[in-house]
Amino acid sequence: MRSRLTTVVCPLSGVLLRDQPLRENILQELLLAENIAPRQQHSWYRGGSDREFLREIWHSYRRSVSEHYLTQLTQKYHTQCQQKLTHISPLPWYPTTQAFLQQAQEQGYQLGLQTEQNGQELLNLMNAEIPWSFSVTDYGDLADPEATLVLESTLLGIQRARAVGSWVVGVAQQMPYHWVQRHAHWAVDSLAEWDWEQFRTALSAQA
Repeated sequence: MRSRLTTVVCPLSGVLLRDQPLRENILQELLLAENIAPRQQHSWYRGGSDREFLREIWHSYRRSVSEHYLTQLTQKYHTQCQQKLTHISPLPWYPTTQAFLQQAQEQGYQLGLQTEQNGQELLNLMNAEIPWSFSVTDYGDLADPEATLVLESTLLGIQRARAVGSWVVGVAQQMPYHWVQRHAHWAVDSLAEWDWEQFRTALSAQA
């Protein structure tokens, strides 16, 4: 079985950034613009692509959406997310994000960022606050998924990462711990709990 690791990949949303309130506000604005009275809160546990999420939300209000409309809606959602992040300083990192990234770099791992937004623009925003170099990737495009550790906070994200053969840590920052524990190889309540030494020991035992 696999016993090496070269890359650590994290989604920006929900693992590195605590941006759920911002995304909820944008969703509320989009719904109001369509004359839909929004609920006070929407579930972000499911994960999946933003396009799938928006389709599900609109269907929950009994609104049908064409593929063309959904494309426009997703683009608008991404644009507003990007614009709002540019006006937030510092970015809403989880408290342990920077320490975790520093530890990963000190271990010699390459860092990957999973996002559906404009990756280069996000990297420019991030580089002003964190000094580490990232590549932008998607789980289906990983060069060596079996040598990649993915940290995920949604069920679909965990399932996608496991489906390509990556090691997966479920981070219970968006959903209950027992949910992520059930689907990932390992589970933690936050990035602060991740123990690199224990992970290397577990990895060596798989050799």
